[in-house]
Amino acid sequence: MAGLKFKVNNKVEIISEEGVFACDIQDIQDKHLAISIPIKDFQYLPLRKDERIQVLYYEGNNIYKFASSVIKRDKSNIPLLWIKIPDRFEKIQRRKFVRVSVLYEARCALIDRDLELNKENLSNIRFHKGTILDLSGGGARLKTELSAKKDDVFILVLPVEESFLIVKGEVKRAALDELGERIYGLNFINLKMMEQEKIIRSVFQIMREQMKKGLREE
Repeated sequence: MAGLKFKVNNKVEIISEEGVFACDIQDIQDKHLAISIPIKDFQYLPLRKDERIQVLYYEGNNIYKFASSVIKRDKSNIPLLWIKIPDRFEKIQRRKFVRVSVLYEARCALIDRDLELNKENLSNIRFHKGTILDLSGGGARLKTELSAKKDDVFILVLPVEESFLIVKGEVKRAALDELGERIYGLNFINLKMMEQEKIIRSVFQIMREQMKKGLREE
């Protein structure tokens, strides 16, 4: 368990088929954690003894993902749930750079780095098909037929939160997959704070949906 320090009052999220429920750590004893009753939209999550759960634990800028189970319900002064401290966990990258695998159709084009993304310039760009293979608040992995080299700049029409963003991505890595198709690792550049926050929220929603799917398949 080196590197994972549980602390009282740190945030925890419980992932269930009903959604994401927030709580925090109230006590720590031996190999068990006491958490407040998970809540979402003023509704409590009814968890039973021995029920398996998926957990996100927040420590500073890091997030840890692990599976656990409910040991008991404590109905003393403050209602609590006792869960097992995990034997295994996955450390997720710094919050803003959490990366998830996706498979999004996108539109892309190679552009001049200094091109302003205004309506007139966008109308003159010839976009091509592309596929986003993974996504984070700092960049994406793009598959496209376009040929590019390191430091070239793509413009992407990126599906985010039931809408889309138009962003620039600088090529940091270029490779061919097993089928000979071009794959590029992109870092977003000139990204507005609001745009980045939208991408981060989308990334976390995708991650939670993936955890819920894993819970259903157990």
